[in-house]
Amino acid sequence: MSLLVKAKRAGCDIVRVTPESAGWKHVGFSAHRLAPGESLRVDEAAREVCIVVLTGTASVATAQQTWNKIGGRKSVFDDTAPYAVYLPPGLGATAPNYTNIQCCGHGGATDRVPYSSCEQRGGSFK
Repeated sequence: MSLLVKAKRAGCDIVRVTPESAGWKHVGFSAHRLAPGESLRVDEAAREVCIVVLTGTASVATAQQTWNKIGGRKSVFDDTAPYAVYLPPGLGATAPNYTNIQCCGHGGATDRVPYSSCEQRGGSFK
């Protein structure tokens, strides 16, 4: 097994690593490139998900809450922490706008937080 995964240069999906493809038990990872007008639907019935806005801005909407225009980094190398939206298992979200988004999933936790939240470097975004 190799942990080296090459990114796709074109298209929406940059990379996708599942626990099964990596030989891991719980954590998965995917990165997506969205063009203007595109959106990404994230829906994991049995996994926690953290949507990280790598570059650009995005609005992330769940059935209960919407965070508008979060993010703003021009590059992943900017000296600013990215915004992240946490989703408990079973709570889907849509992320539209022009941005690069990372999604991490975890399926092994038993002490899950039952609500979604958005943070940047520990401070809540309202």
